[in-house]
Amino acid sequence: MITSHQSIKSLSKELSKSVTETFSPDRVQKILVELGFGEDNVASWNEPIEVPFGVSSTLFIARVAIIYGLPFRHIDLYPELDYIQTHGGEIPKFVNKKIQSLSTKQILGGEPRNTIPENIFIYEYIYKPEEQALNVVSQIMDKFGHTKKFLYRGINTHDIRETLLEGFMEVRGRVSMRKDFGGGLYATPDIEYAIKYAGRNGSLLVFDWSDLDRNLTYKILDDLEVWKATVKGFICLGNNNKPLPPQHYEDIIQGPISSNYDAISHCHEPVPLDTEQVVGKTDLGIKAFANRFFAIVYLR
Repeated sequence: MITSHQSIKSLSKELSKSVTETFSPDRVQKILVELGFGEDNVASWNEPIEVPFGVSSTLFIARVAIIYGLPFRHIDLYPELDYIQTHGGEIPKFVNKKIQSLSTKQILGGEPRNTIPENIFIYEYIYKPEEQALNVVSQIMDKFGHTKKFLYRGINTHDIRETLLEGFMEVRGRVSMRKDFGGGLYATPDIEYAIKYAGRNGSLLVFDWSDLDRNLTYKILDDLEVWKATVKGFICLGNNNKPLPPQHYEDIIQGPISSNYDAISHCHEPVPLDTEQVVGKTDLGIKAFANRFFAIVYLR
């Protein structure tokens, strides 16, 4: 049995440094038709889609298509897609390319959840896929250097108002595409992964993870067998013939993202990616993220 965190790292280094798999337009069209999108609508699709590891490629491709405006009459069959909005999501007019500190009340246009800071940093950024991902937060880094430790979460811009209103607690009632560690609020120190998950015209949420409360309980899944049992148990939870995941009672769980979600869902063994994820599992864990909400970068 392999038990050390170093062993997980060694295994993950055998994989590509990429955090996504690219699906050609032809593959995208085939997947969309198989899901039940109308062939006439799908025929016009001519762009590749980068699917981040750690999610179902089929559902992520469907998510992108729905956000782009392709009608999908079978959306009620997929709870992971049910919350996706195709209206709203505009960048507020007072947001520009220069970083500024604004009240969350002004950003929301109303009273946010009291767990959210009164002010956060905000700006927009035109992101080019071939550029360094760290350029997206260069204004934050210029301001704070390396004095802070950040986590990132990529989301659909349509969801920002609900996030501010609910203080991130909306994740408790959603079926997420991210299932490695079960339900919860997923973030990562890997900014490239978060940007890819947000997708074009998404948003990057930034959390100041420099200092954690001592009353928070924290678990790092550094035992490969425990990590595999957790990931496979949650991804295959709908299969009554598969073992359940082990129970983890901590507020925050940290461990590698899986690199082969689709294969795991067909009973193959999970393989870790050399990219970590940090997940708020309890109300206290999610509140910790809300308290440390630091910035929004709207991506164009």
